[in-house]
Formats: sequence, C-alpha cells, structure tokens
Amino acid sequence: MDFNKLNADLYQLSANYRFSKDPQEFERGYLKISDWLADLCFHFEQRRKNQELSDENEFKEVVESYKVKIEELEPSKYRDGLLKAIKEV
Repeated sequence: MDFNKLNADLYQLSANYRFSKDPQEFERGYLKISDWLADLCFHFEQRRKNQELSDENEFKEVVESYKVKIEELEPSKYRDGLLKAIKEV
C-alpha cells in the first residue's frame, strides 16, 4: 500500500470540506477523521521506511477498529461525517 498516495488522495477528497466557509458538524467530523487518517498514513510510512512494518494489514485493522467504534456512537451529523471519511479509505 502506498501511504503517501493514500494520504494525497484523502486530502484531495477532503478539500471541499477543508475550505468550507461555514463548517457544520458533518464537515467537522469528516475533517477530524481525515486528519487522523493523514497522521496514521504518515506513521505507517515512517514505520515502512524504518523497516518496522511487516504487515500492511495492520493499517487496515486499525482503520476498521475505529470504524466499528464510530458506528457505536449515537447518530448525528458529526458521526455521519466521521463515517463518510473513514469509509473512503
């Protein structure tokens, strides 16, 4: 998995929300997960460079575990934004 490309793609997908003049709860949720995913991509890319990453499935497992946790939240626009962003991975 190319974490740098994934990070760039996710940033591009978030552009509409990132530059919104009046962000609502949905946009805030979307950007929260988008930023978290960017940090996660950076972390895993660094682990790969340092040859500490043996299994790229670990990335998918971390994302999936957060997705499950988000789905357990009470329904809201913020939660919808979180889910939309994390499902784009």
